[in-house]
Amino acid sequence: METETIENESNQKNKRLPIQDHFIGWQCRVRQYAMRNGEGRPSPGMRPDVILEDGKEVASSVTLLLVPELLQDSIRQFRYMAMKTNDPLERYKKAIQLLSSNFYQNVESFGGLMTGLFSRNSMTVNSLLKNQRCILEFNFQQQKFRVIADIKFMSKNNLEYEFTYWHNFLFNPYLSPDVSVIGFEPVWSETIADPSLS
Repeated sequence: METETIENESNQKNKRLPIQDHFIGWQCRVRQYAMRNGEGRPSPGMRPDVILEDGKEVASSVTLLLVPELLQDSIRQFRYMAMKTNDPLERYKKAIQLLSSNFYQNVESFGGLMTGLFSRNSMTVNSLLKNQRCILEFNFQQQKFRVIADIKFMSKNNLEYEFTYWHNFLFNPYLSPDVSVIGFEPVWSETIADPSLS
């Protein structure tokens, strides 16, 4: 009986809603296109407006990363590329090469967690942590998503923090080590797409 309960809980956790795959698939396509055709520059599809549930905008066009569920290999690769050379251009090119190949190929590799890097103790960070939940509004290429997200502060010993820091460092060699990383965990049952799923 106990085993059955554990299996049921595991199945519930692993069950993905169609909106989840729809959003993650769109995000993977948007990001792969930016790496292959936009030299890695974040497109509007990667930069939602962040709004509190009372309708107040906290920040506009915030660049968010889509975080894979298995992080160790990515962190190792990012850190290795960052430490291998002092040439920022070489780092940048290697990052584009990695992220434009097969990084975003498999939708199942991502659960939907996104992270953002902010100045430590910024008003945005304080407001998000105080409210614990926000709305991410994506609008790009005739596709919109309204994603309700729970907020999580990522401490420096979180893998998500390391992933976010080293990813950003590859694109910004002047990145300060004094930053905050915030996690945005979508609430799929409250997420809306426009156009909606057919």
